[in-house]
Amino acid sequence: MILNLKISLPEDFSMLCELFQVDPEMIIQKFVNRVSFPFYYSRPDGNERWATLFFLNEIVEGSPQIQAELPLHEPFMDALAEVVFKYLDGGNKNVEKAETAGRKIMKKWHKQILAERKK
Repeated sequence: MILNLKISLPEDFSMLCELFQVDPEMIIQKFVNRVSFPFYYSRPDGNERWATLFFLNEIVEGSPQIQAELPLHEPFMDALAEVVFKYLDGGNKNVEKAETAGRKIMKKWHKQILAERKK
């Protein structure tokens, strides 16, 4: 999915980008690329989890509509954690398999939630 977004860049963010000579679009794209439940669950010690943690925090603090839907999501979140942790029981050598298994759960989750919303 490609979106053309128009966002306001806060002064603090803009200054940091200028100080470190970072293209704002590039850093925002890198952040978005790291929001991933399969990645998050399969790398429990990784520093790359910050983007997903931010996303999760926004869900918890989000709108009443999102909070009302959380019971629909919980079985899939539990299944995702379970399948990923199953692969990680053997150590970090199965990280890619854990992430792939997590993506399969995500696809089922996505399909069921969209079907539920159509009702």
